[in-house]
Amino acid sequence: MAGPKVYVESLGCPKNTSDSEYMAGILRYSGCEIVKGPELADIILVNTCGFIEPAKQESINTILEFIGLKKERLKKLIVTGCLYERYKRELKKELPEVDAFLGVHELDKISDVILGKSVYGERLYKFRELLEKPYIGYLKIADGCSNGCTFCAIPLIKGGFKSRPINELVDEANVLAEKGVKELYVIAQDTTAYMCEKGLKNQLVKLLKSLEKVDGIKWIRIMYTYPSFITDELIDFMASSKKVVHYLDVPFQHASNRVLKDMGRMYTRSDMERLLKKLREKIPDIAIRSTFIVGFPTETEEDFNELLDFLGEARLDWSGFFKYYNEEGTLSFNRYEDLEDQVKQERLREAEALASSVTEEINESFVGKRLKVLIDGESEDLPGYYVGRSYRSAYEIDGIAYLEDNKAQEGSFENVKFSEIIPPFDFKAVVL
Repeated sequence: MAGPKVYVESLGCPKNTSDSEYMAGILRYSGCEIVKGPELADIILVNTCGFIEPAKQESINTILEFIGLKKERLKKLIVTGCLYERYKRELKKELPEVDAFLGVHELDKISDVILGKSVYGERLYKFRELLEKPYIGYLKIADGCSNGCTFCAIPLIKGGFKSRPINELVDEANVLAEKGVKELYVIAQDTTAYMCEKGLKNQLVKLLKSLEKVDGIKWIRIMYTYPSFITDELIDFMASSKKVVHYLDVPFQHASNRVLKDMGRMYTRSDMERLLKKLREKIPDIAIRSTFIVGFPTETEEDFNELLDFLGEARLDWSGFFKYYNEEGTLSFNRYEDLEDQVKQERLREAEALASSVTEEINESFVGKRLKVLIDGESEDLPGYYVGRSYRSAYEIDGIAYLEDNKAQEGSFENVKFSEIIPPFDFKAVVL
């Protein structure tokens, strides 16, 4: 008798995607069929995000949508992840239609709540079911966070920073490579804090050296690095590595020293500028992405202008922005009076416009250049084109290249020439 058909809806960040793939793998091993759409499913699993208000609202709306589907035909609806971990009592009370809830530390129990049987083992990640592209793998090297940023709810949800052993991570990377993964994303709340809770230094470099030896992995991409913990050893290793791409995700969050201090960040604008200078001197072709929060409660017009000044001078390849959300339970929740939403929205638009113009100028400099790209498949926007990414772009985060070629294979690497930009973020390119 065939097992139940399960659809997994994974919301939020790649760290959630990793958890969703872990649960999907356990379910397939237990006898379930993992299907590609909710319309094919007997059971739906929603892995929620609970980080900021829009993410929470998306999670709630998704659950409500599937509750409607359950009334029609679904056998079970399961809710897991960060939103439930943060609001256990409220969700159980408000959503009686949900058959079972699991918190972020209970993922191993997914087979129990769906099939009524337990799966035991120390290497359950070996069953990982890739839910994204089959050549993209997310390797979560730690969970939780101990940095104490005043705006952040992650420690409330996940607890303190806890690293996974190197041998286990290398084993999981080999599992992913055997499944066809070519681009490996190294992820955590703060990848540069790897093993710091054990008093060990530069363990991220040690881990990366081991990951480099995994056959099949072609690109290794480091995400979520904390500015203060990016060491000379890490920079030097990136500069010489054959697999770690010259791309770094460094969430600076702001550029005003006063706001950075109020945010609980452990560095200054001068520290940020020195880091950027060092990165570009040692890795001249490095692509740097960052994210920023605008409208923090203590951010004055002068503070915001300092952020704009930094964006103009730093010339980051890619920048993302969030407006501040006053999240209950965080250190800043009761400490400061929130700014008006209109002020936050205006600052968000201004910062995004400036950063987009910088990215467009940088992208212009790549027209006529030749780079290797990883093919992500046929374009949904431009019929007849394929989509690819160079080392400068993370999947579903940064700009892409539209390729004038109908012979490209998804998951393959191609050498291309960038022919023109599609402002502000994307390119057209031809396969060589």
